Amino acid sequence: MYLNKIFKATLIDETRIDVVVEKSYNSQGCQKFFLYDDSEFLGELKIESTSVSGKKFIYILNNPYELKLGRNYVIFDERNIVIDLDCSCLLRMDKFVDRMYSDQEMGAIYSKKGTTFRIFSPLASSGVVKLDSSEKNEHISISLTKNDKTGILEGYAKGDHANCRYSYLLKINNQVRDVLDPYAKAVTVLSKSAVIINPKEVSVDLNEDKLKPFGTINDAIIYELSIRDLTSDLNTNIVNKGKYLGFIEEGHKTKEGNPIGFDYLKSLGVTHVQLLPIYDFQTTNDLHPEDTYNWGYDPMNYNAPEGSFSSDPKDPLSRIIELKKVVSKLHANNIRVVMDVVYNHVFNMETSCFERACPNYYFKFNADGTKSDGSFCGNEFESRHLMSRKYIIDSCLYWVKEYGIDGFRFDLMGLIDIDTINAVYAECKKIKPDIIIYGEGWDMPTVMPQNQRSSMNNASLMPNIGFFNDRFRDITKGKTGHDELYVCGYLSGDKNYIDGFKHVISGSVLPIAHPPLFKTPSQSINYVECHDNNTIYDKLKACCPLEDEKTILRRIKLINAAVMFSIGVPFFHMGQEIGLTKFGEGNSYRSSDLVNQFRWNTLDERKDMYNFFRDLVDMRKSLPFLKLNDRKVIEQSIEFNNDYSGILKIRYSNKDVIAPYSDVLIFINPKKESFSVDLSDYYKILFNESGKITSSLYSQHLVVNPLSLVICVKE
Repeated sequence: MYLNKIFKATLIDETRIDVVVEKSYNSQGCQKFFLYDDSEFLGELKIESTSVSGKKFIYILNNPYELKLGRNYVIFDERNIVIDLDCSCLLRMDKFVDRMYSDQEMGAIYSKKGTTFRIFSPLASSGVVKLDSSEKNEHISISLTKNDKTGILEGYAKGDHANCRYSYLLKINNQVRDVLDPYAKAVTVLSKSAVIINPKEVSVDLNEDKLKPFGTINDAIIYELSIRDLTSDLNTNIVNKGKYLGFIEEGHKTKEGNPIGFDYLKSLGVTHVQLLPIYDFQTTNDLHPEDTYNWGYDPMNYNAPEGSFSSDPKDPLSRIIELKKVVSKLHANNIRVVMDVVYNHVFNMETSCFERACPNYYFKFNADGTKSDGSFCGNEFESRHLMSRKYIIDSCLYWVKEYGIDGFRFDLMGLIDIDTINAVYAECKKIKPDIIIYGEGWDMPTVMPQNQRSSMNNASLMPNIGFFNDRFRDITKGKTGHDELYVCGYLSGDKNYIDGFKHVISGSVLPIAHPPLFKTPSQSINYVECHDNNTIYDKLKACCPLEDEKTILRRIKLINAAVMFSIGVPFFHMGQEIGLTKFGEGNSYRSSDLVNQFRWNTLDERKDMYNFFRDLVDMRKSLPFLKLNDRKVIEQSIEFNNDYSGILKIRYSNKDVIAPYSDVLIFINPKKESFSVDLSDYYKILFNESGKITSSLYSQHLVVNPLSLVICVKE
């Protein structure tokens, strides 16, 4: 008889076992405890101490026996009442963690002749695969064989099991657990079961051959958006609103004839689209997505697409095919796809497939046994463990191979260790040489030591990885935190930030006002707005409260120009180009479609901003010196002059990098007054607040209008 509710035994470390006994079971307390390995008697356990807490007796026992993984240990008291011993903590111990590894392919590996199943579960003493085919009305159980050296349980089911549901039944700590495969490539509606897929049934031409050659991340212009947000506006004739298929609908226009949805996106000219989470996440109902809203930073199944974006979430294959069509359509229009991935935490640790398959292995714990929570979401994924690291690498490789993904944006990347991030880049680059990887390099309060974190502080150890540059963000537009929205930056009105702005506009690699943040500008993801925090429009409304709408929009154009014309990698959030608002909501991850969507009537009202942004994209592509990546060359090429009362003059004079020009001048005026300057010679005006200058306009006397940027060159 097992009395888990009134009698609990937990291995704390190799020599200590804690036992809790309810007084309702034994009001006098227990006198002796005995340890068994299944039915084999190991010996009596010495009671080191006894204490009382409310209605419970608490015993600390000394364990002199060497315990092994995958065994069913139980404890008896002197009345011969037996209780399971929870040995999960063994998987936190280095001597087990460091040797448990296999480079085998994991999950359900399909062929028409049969499917191989593999799952990592060192604590499991036994297991089976439960197969369920509703079409054939079959229910099959396949026994798994365990490799004690690797911790892998493996089984084989003969026959064609495509589209069958499956799960693992694993016996861990004497309890049988129903486990969804962490490597599941497809799931049923509401993520209740994993599904075996035949790759040929979900094959889509990803149009990777349509992508034009791409150099390095310095050549990227990244545009962030959500599948749902681009098309959820009810005031359009998009049929599949908020869906994968709606994302790629073409031929739609606003009342004023401007492009909508996919047509709008491809008209911008950006090189990369960063998609907010498209893997299977928890808190949006597949069947009724209109009832809830979530960006998707609540991971559930990392290798299966999200069902709420599908036109038929009840069909496990539909979401796979439809997402591949999104990637294919983007590729066909020479737009690469960056996937936003959240490997740093899961929605709920205790109910996750990782914890159910392998208790205590996949997550970080503090020295006292509590969960490390640098994510502020209740848990942290433990990427340093070998099979955890393998999982992240395998998952990224799967998305690259199967879906043609061209890059990854890592959420809270500082919670993942350096070796894992570098390994992801190295392995993905073997398949896709132009892969780009970047992420949030914030230094979060995690139990992981500082020198292991993939944070900006360790950027020099990850030379191929980009980081969101919050220094660029705060200096350019001002502070972002809710309590600091009133704080201005250089381009929102505080000219005292001018030296800091020189630093960030030159890639954050020169020692101007600040020590260098990066060795090369390729690591600097220059941004002022992303899905997090307030939009730039809402920020300016807060820090420039006395300015009218026209002035606010003019500032936005100037700030967008500064992002685009800085050395490093320009990054923009959907709608930033036309100054969309979220009505002052700084954290809209579950607010609503109304708050987060692209409102297409605003495009009609601000078509000039749309055209201006397109000109920004074209101009950046035509100025290769903005993609410089050598600190010494940048230092030799760039010269600053701020003798104009807050107006900044930037000069590029290194003829080797600015050809066909011999001299390039950029003037930035963050003031509300115009500025005049006499130039030494006639310069051709390439760009101003109206956008690209298509006519041959030369001048020796330049007027820089309020809140504007001008580029002029000597040929």
